[in-house]
Amino acid sequence: MLTLWLLAAAIAQPAPADAPVDAAPADAPSEAPADSGGTATTVELAPIAESGASDDPATAPRPGIGARLGLKASLRAGAWTHDRDLGEAGPTAVGALRLRAGPRAGRFDAFAEGYVQGDSVRGFRGDAVEAWGRWTAGSFELRGGRLIPVWGRADRLNPSDVLTSRDYTLLVASDDEQRRGSAMVQARLGLGALTLDAYWLPEFRGNVFPIDRRRPGVVIVADARPRDNAQFAVKLDRSGGRVDWSLGWFHGIDRTRDFVAVAVPPGSPLGTLVAVQQQFPKVDVFAADAAGTWGRIGWRAEIAYSRYRGADDAFRKNDNLWLVAGVDTTLAGGVNVNLQYSFRRIFDYSDPRRLANPLVAAVAAQSAAVNNQLDETQNGVTFRIARKWLQDTLDSEISAIAFAETGDAAIRPKLTYAIDDHVRVTAGGDVFLGPALSYFGRVRRLSAFYVQITRGF
Repeated sequence: MLTLWLLAAAIAQPAPADAPVDAAPADAPSEAPADSGGTATTVELAPIAESGASDDPATAPRPGIGARLGLKASLRAGAWTHDRDLGEAGPTAVGALRLRAGPRAGRFDAFAEGYVQGDSVRGFRGDAVEAWGRWTAGSFELRGGRLIPVWGRADRLNPSDVLTSRDYTLLVASDDEQRRGSAMVQARLGLGALTLDAYWLPEFRGNVFPIDRRRPGVVIVADARPRDNAQFAVKLDRSGGRVDWSLGWFHGIDRTRDFVAVAVPPGSPLGTLVAVQQQFPKVDVFAADAAGTWGRIGWRAEIAYSRYRGADDAFRKNDNLWLVAGVDTTLAGGVNVNLQYSFRRIFDYSDPRRLANPLVAAVAAQSAAVNNQLDETQNGVTFRIARKWLQDTLDSEISAIAFAETGDAAIRPKLTYAIDDHVRVTAGGDVFLGPALSYFGRVRRLSAFYVQITRGF
């Protein structure tokens, strides 16, 4: 259906060759990951169009199908010193093709993005990241398909960003390219400076995390799939004033999993002691954010309260309150500095490491570690410093995040150099530190450095 719509839109109303393409949804994020350091930098891709265009409209040839569909493409090639899964893999070579399309036809427009990627460890995979159509009438719009609405105004650490998921095992230089859309219908109504959004989400797609399948005596079974995918969300947003803010509510399924000990399935290897399954609990999230400026200093704050539904056991996440607040400013010489504080409070807390059954305690502790619930209170800080060089052709930054109670941290340096308008080279690294039973410490062996070249067409 989407393919037919794209072709119909292109034929019905061809856009001029130099018309801007709506390459992202209206509420798409800037290129910045929501939960980790490292500026996400992508190539500004050139549209695929036919050559030989004339400045005279009367004699200009009809735009090609690529221009009418707003097609853009990029090829990527890179090398990582380690993949992003907890296996035996070492150095990994990667190649990828990413495509976008954004046609328009009167009140209708559409957008689609997908990729095919292959690497020397996991072979080929691909995904339709986004694919939606939109109808607009005055201050009302209706959008349906696979979308990536992003909630939250904090810098890269967003408690309220709960509607869509990420593939954290995907080897990309831009963290935003790990995002995965979900099928949904979005209705938007503009009310002056206010915008009201309502969502229905019939599709569930959970986050894809690195998982260790080599632990002695442990077998990993297939993820539990939610039986009821009916999910809803509402958001009221105020933008364009001295203070921007929003309020949101999500009623659905948590994109982040719990580790749960289940019955050992028949045929498991000899010596298997416990079977572990990833399960995704139902949740209600109540969120708010705000941002503004004080002179040269920008400030932002974001808070979310998550209330989990269903049976309470040792493995399920507890209800929690998560706050992120910080400031940023640009110093003399163009150096941008961003600093944030993260506070998380776990309600009805009990230490999973003190459970009587050692197998249950081991699984419950791992589940708490991957969900930042090992301690009743968690304090953390994020830091990022960035600067442009060489007439803005070289972007440099280093970012870090650290948690006090568990003593774990991540450090991420990154350089991006634009050779020309179509080619960029990115080099960076991910360094994870901390004890084995902590959010970053459990993936220490995924610490890696990488280089990637991207060519846009």
